[in-house]
Amino acid sequence: MIKRILSRFPVYLLWALASVFFWSYLFSFLTDTSPAKKLSVYISAEKVEDVELAARLEDCGLPDGIRMVKVHPFSYAMFSDRDLRTADLYIVKVSEAEGWRDSFRPLPDGMAGDLDLGDGVQGVRVYEAESGTGVFDELIGYSAPDAAAEDYYLFFGAESQHTESGDGAALWLARCFLEGSH
Repeated sequence: MIKRILSRFPVYLLWALASVFFWSYLFSFLTDTSPAKKLSVYISAEKVEDVELAARLEDCGLPDGIRMVKVHPFSYAMFSDRDLRTADLYIVKVSEAEGWRDSFRPLPDGMAGDLDLGDGVQGVRVYEAESGTGVFDELIGYSAPDAAAEDYYLFFGAESQHTESGDGAALWLARCFLEGSH
């Protein structure tokens, strides 16, 4: 009996892997929504309490037509950068801002920037390295222990579906984020 089970072990292993992939896909399909109905934030930090931060942002009261907020570290987009390129907001350290410049758009009217990347693209400081304080710093590990501390900035996504000319939800999300802890 044991010999028969062991001889079929590769088949059992393949079925187990297929089951994991199937249920992962199904769970993702059932708990996600279309980009038009969700807001996304990508954060370039080592440690991000993404579920807690998304819940706190949703506590602001979602705009009409928006069902959820998704928060991810940049490492989430390791295999596919499609979602990363269409993010609504980015939180990026100053040393990486220029490299992501093409993914950012100018700030909406009425918002003042602290970092100018040229052509109207500006970022709003959300973490100050000198003082060690920032927005939601209990949920975002802005400074890694083995790296030099850097300022972090909030930028608006160039390919966001939620611009001011659309539903304006990205601006709502930015204001909610900048308000910090609720």
